[in-house]
Amino acid sequence: MLDEDLKHRARRLIAGDFRSGDLDRLFLGQRDRAWGRACFREVGDFVAHRDTREKGLITQVGRDVFTSVDVWSLKMRGRAPSWTDIARAAEANLRLASDEQIRSGCGCQRGAAKKRIQSALTKIDRQEAPTEPEIRALEYLGNRFIWKPAFTSNQLLTEFRDVLTLNGFIGKADAPALENAKAFISLYALAVMHGSAIVLEGGDKAKLFAGFANRGRHLEVKVEIVFNELGKPLMAPVCLFLTDLSSEEHCELELTTMADPVLLNHWDFPIEVGAANLLVRLS
Repeated sequence: MLDEDLKHRARRLIAGDFRSGDLDRLFLGQRDRAWGRACFREVGDFVAHRDTREKGLITQVGRDVFTSVDVWSLKMRGRAPSWTDIARAAEANLRLASDEQIRSGCGCQRGAAKKRIQSALTKIDRQEAPTEPEIRALEYLGNRFIWKPAFTSNQLLTEFRDVLTLNGFIGKADAPALENAKAFISLYALAVMHGSAIVLEGGDKAKLFAGFANRGRHLEVKVEIVFNELGKPLMAPVCLFLTDLSSEEHCELELTTMADPVLLNHWDFPIEVGAANLLVRLS
């Protein structure tokens, strides 16, 4: 019965009948059979548990980004990074950095960079001198701010299509029709994540908010990282879900004119996907 329910909802989506309730059911009904598609599973988990996320893709990337910016900004905040700080930043940045960044910055592949960092830290702990390649890898990854989104709207659409196909709710011939639902699925994910929070290492919470504070004014979800050592809060908002959707084309006019630049062009009220397939204020 459940699978028949999901199949009908998938057919409506392919036909261009876009309903948020259908996406609720499709994500919830398949998050435990997502075939390793982490983006799909993550949105399903947000639908199930919107208040505070303690694990999952967004949480892990958010924690890594926090560690990266935390260690990188220590000197600006009047503190010298310890070797423990350098080690945790290197571990986080190794996950965040692209293969190209690692090759360019460390002069080697990811696996070799990991070994060089571990060797360098071991030698430093024994008060021995690391080799030059080991120092290069440690300096590049241990005290640098590296950022990447946890996923993009293109990745989400690809995984959504994969999961529905693999679970037999749409046929391979129907899969291209989901391209027409890309904006709707992305807007839905934005609305689901907006106002949630992730738990950082140490137990502090970091708020997630949707907005468009970037050069292209594309819709995104950022995490609000705050440091308080300088007498006033230092904010470091970092994008975790990036879309290619223009805020002007995919938001009701109120949302693009009411967003407060002081708040980095995000909204301090709930949002949803409205009848015209636009983001609107929930009222």
